[in-house]
Amino acid sequence: MSFAREELVALPRAFAHGAQTAEGEPVAVCGTQALVTLPALGAVTLLPAGGGQSQPRAFAKRLETGVLLQNERVAMQVDRQGHVISYTLDGREMAAGRPMNVLRMYKDVPRIFDAWDIDSNYREQEACTARADTLELLKEEGFSVSVRWTGSIGRSAVTQVITLRTGSPVAEFDTTIQWRELHRLLKVEFPVDVRAENAIHEIQFGYVERPTHRSRGYDQQRFEVCNHRYTALADNAHGCAVVNDCKYGVGVEQNSIELTLLRAAASPEMGTDQGEQTFRYGFTAWNTSFAEAPIVQQAAAFNDAPFVELGGALHAFSAFTTDAKNVILDTVKPADDSSGDIILRVYESKKADTFYHIQSGLPVQALVPCDLMENPIGEAAAADAQLHVKPFEVQTYRVKL
Repeated sequence: MSFAREELVALPRAFAHGAQTAEGEPVAVCGTQALVTLPALGAVTLLPAGGGQSQPRAFAKRLETGVLLQNERVAMQVDRQGHVISYTLDGREMAAGRPMNVLRMYKDVPRIFDAWDIDSNYREQEACTARADTLELLKEEGFSVSVRWTGSIGRSAVTQVITLRTGSPVAEFDTTIQWRELHRLLKVEFPVDVRAENAIHEIQFGYVERPTHRSRGYDQQRFEVCNHRYTALADNAHGCAVVNDCKYGVGVEQNSIELTLLRAAASPEMGTDQGEQTFRYGFTAWNTSFAEAPIVQQAAAFNDAPFVELGGALHAFSAFTTDAKNVILDTVKPADDSSGDIILRVYESKKADTFYHIQSGLPVQALVPCDLMENPIGEAAAADAQLHVKPFEVQTYRVKL
């Protein structure tokens, strides 16, 4: 990732009494987890230390109606059906008064292209919701807390672990389904307390907006939209989003974000997708405008866990980053011409004209603007030059060291 982030990392037994970086900075450890600050496009080394265990920062407790999960910013109530009935961020309720994380299955028989199409009348077909049989508190305190529910929907068995980590507003839903359906469509619904005329759907190098209403004929045919890592509803004061790492179809109906999870087509292959399915998605919120929201970073981090290498050591470093949160450094690669230069691909993620700098821990001599084929298209700029990017623009720079 081209931005610094805090992540939980599982530690081996040698770190039971504490940890520190190779530079001697203490690292918070609780149980078998460490809370590590990872530098942008870089690495950090952890060594065993005697600093002792840190105090838990996330807590869970049983309620008559279910379980309460909370950290420094979020309090989230999960009822006995696995539904999120309350999600407050910094004291502000984000749920719309209806349960969130509702798994709902519809009859799904497209007129043509069984495995490709979803017909708009699926909402008018018969539907059922998941039913939980057990709710188990897995972890009551630490740097993360979690609860697991098991149940069924239709003929399929469902197991889901809901996790909340310290310092993070992202609630994680790790799901396993034994899928045994035919001509069925499974969605998960998150009705939120946000009024927005348009939903924001991430695509590569930006986002598209689509209406949340169906008042016009052509809007009625845009009931299902592609998204990459997030779909958001936001106004100028707050917003909510559903993030995912493998499900790329979503519908937004008024204030409800409805991520498509599974289908069960019969053609061209009978029994498509039958068997065990595992996937994860998340829910997050913010109390700022969308332009200031950290949703791009949260969705990117949700898709890419830190890589942990056991053995070896190095000094902490950060190869590259930008000083504007909406300017994302997406790609770092060696130049195709074997010159030893480094190619950077940068894009603007929030539809905002921006001036920014590329910062590096490497001895950068110059930045040469290039086209996508890595051919120079402009004059070289100094390493500390102020750069300019237009809304959603993709830029490529050749870095000479």
